[in-house]
Amino acid sequence: MSKAISVVVIGRSLNQQERTRLRSASHIPLAIVAELPNAPQVLDELNRLRPQAALVLLNGELNHTFQLVERIHQELPETAVICSSEDNSPDVILQSFRSGAMEFLRLPLVETEIASVFAKIEQTATKPEESHGRVIAVYASKGGCGTTFVTANLAASLARLSRKRACVIDLNLQAGDQPLYLGLEPNYSIHDIVRNFDRLDDQLIASYLTQRSKYLTLLAAPTEIGKDEDVRVEHVTRSIALLRAQTEYVVIDPPRMLNELTIAALDAADDLILLLTLDIPAIRSAKRALDIFARLGYDRSRVKVVINRYTKTPEFDLKQVGKVLETDVFATVANDYQAAISSINVGEPLVLSKTQSRIVHDFGTLASKLSGIRLPSENSEAPARPSRGGWTSLFGGKR
Repeated sequence: MSKAISVVVIGRSLNQQERTRLRSASHIPLAIVAELPNAPQVLDELNRLRPQAALVLLNGELNHTFQLVERIHQELPETAVICSSEDNSPDVILQSFRSGAMEFLRLPLVETEIASVFAKIEQTATKPEESHGRVIAVYASKGGCGTTFVTANLAASLARLSRKRACVIDLNLQAGDQPLYLGLEPNYSIHDIVRNFDRLDDQLIASYLTQRSKYLTLLAAPTEIGKDEDVRVEHVTRSIALLRAQTEYVVIDPPRMLNELTIAALDAADDLILLLTLDIPAIRSAKRALDIFARLGYDRSRVKVVINRYTKTPEFDLKQVGKVLETDVFATVANDYQAAISSINVGEPLVLSKTQSRIVHDFGTLASKLSGIRLPSENSEAPARPSRGGWTSLFGGKR
């Protein structure tokens, strides 16, 4: 049996006859996942649900509706837009296609036309799916290296630089702080994946993501005590595989403890960032971590040594650190405590704020080296004025 095509209906709710005809007319099963009004909030819901098809019922102000069709076509190119109207005049049909609709259906719905339209969509949907996303895990050599901060800002930098989707997975299951660093209040978490694992697919996991922006999302850790105990290796590996298939960058914040869940996440990573600070305990812990990675069979080329809170000092020369670790330092992130703590307090990744902190440049460089995308010329955009830190988001104000 073919996999159901997910459909969101926009404009009004279908009546029972329309719903039955839509579902039964085609040999392809259709899943109507939502029926939404023609309103600006529709785009937020479509970004969350990411359906394969959007059936837009033309009614009311047509110019407004066609503008919505155009935005759906531009912002969700993977969603096939189908316009439908009782007005079958050439002008309406032509304007539908000009706005970005893939197909047009007459109202009342005609079964043969429904079958033809969704056969085309199925043909597109059943093309071999590539696991194209890049998975990056950020692992700390010891506690206190700033893994959560680096993960959030790296994901935001990758999304900003590439203009493609990046998803953070918070695997600190007992005390995940990514919502605080990203300025989010998740309604769902990885525990929802556990509860619905038997029917988990790309559409369902997309509905469990919390959206920070068009290109940045979060799969949060459980918020309730004890929920972490239900998460198993298969939940983690399946989630990573599904997100890799639909997201260009998956950035994982794993716990430092090397348990089976952490190792499963590290196994799946294309790039393993070993994060440390320039102090003797962190360097020694990094050396031990590299030895463990070698025993786990990780190719050294996958491991990227990144130094957080970096300040150039004569006693810690980067070349000397590289000799101790037997691998070159891949990148550094500057030490700017005030800028970093201010961004955390307001619930906004530092790289998305209007600041001149060196940290922003360093994350851009790290994202560029990982993605292979060149940074824009520094002269192409004037530096923004520094923003003021504050406690707004912590107490529920506007983020």
